[in-house]
Amino acid sequence: MLSPFDDLPIHQIAEPIACVGTSDRNFYDRYYFNLFERRGEVMLTAGLGVYPNLGVADAFVAATRGDAQHVVRASRELGVDRSETAVGPISINVLEGLQRVRLRAADPDGPVELDVTWNAGIPAFLEARHVNRRAARITTDTARFAQTGSWRGTLRIGDERFDVAPSAWSGGRDRSWGVRPVGEPEPPGRQAGGGPGGFLWIYSTMQFDEFTILCILQEDRAGRRTLEQAVRIWPAAAGREPEPLGQIAHELEFVPVQYRSFDLSDPDVVARGYGLMDDLGRFEFDGAVGYGLFENAVLGPNDRYGFSAR
Repeated sequence: MLSPFDDLPIHQIAEPIACVGTSDRNFYDRYYFNLFERRGEVMLTAGLGVYPNLGVADAFVAATRGDAQHVVRASRELGVDRSETAVGPISINVLEGLQRVRLRAADPDGPVELDVTWNAGIPAFLEARHVNRRAARITTDTARFAQTGSWRGTLRIGDERFDVAPSAWSGGRDRSWGVRPVGEPEPPGRQAGGGPGGFLWIYSTMQFDEFTILCILQEDRAGRRTLEQAVRIWPAAAGREPEPLGQIAHELEFVPVQYRSFDLSDPDVVARGYGLMDDLGRFEFDGAVGYGLFENAVLGPNDRYGFSAR
């Protein structure tokens, strides 16, 4: 179980680095990125995650251009060398911790090909700890930091090529790790009972010229909040501490068709979509206009918005 990382003084428990501090099958360690053209014509999301207790590493890139979405996915056996951050044609290289990261999808025959470098615009912000229980069992216990910034490099979607430059392309990323339900469903007896159920999720990173706003919200069916945080974050050069923005209010409007798949204009394809929705949003704050990620999901019943079943 030894790996090259075991030669560094970074151990947290009395185990090799390949072994995490819990035997829970749902432990994970993951990268997430979003990249968008501020005119709103292109949005791309990407991620790479490792699941030590499942022995799996997965990665994806999903690019939306107009009514079409193109996806590249890859998976491999994890192995013991956690420094290997490549899965098939998708790779991530940390060039400078918390400052610069390179993201590549290097398959010239695939529908999406990119080689881009992300540069931090604000300091990494450690979000509030995310903990959920179902009856007596902890189902979610995660840490995550978020950052916004800009991108530089090249991108191809189908036959169309883009020169990605900070003047027109922004985005953000997060890094999260811990326990969260992943992979195949578990036997229902382990998660049955306890509480009203339901899961409403809102997660947004809003990039303005002078600051970023981070918004996180989780509610159950009855509107009880288990996670809530809203904060304004300034660039390091501003010399200002993050500013709490108080309680979050939301008013979502849902439409019957959710566009989330390969041909986003085909209702039959769209109907098969399920999970989190990552959209490019336009935001207003005290007269300033910004752009960024608006992520939301309703899983299970929700009384306020009229969802009665999963």
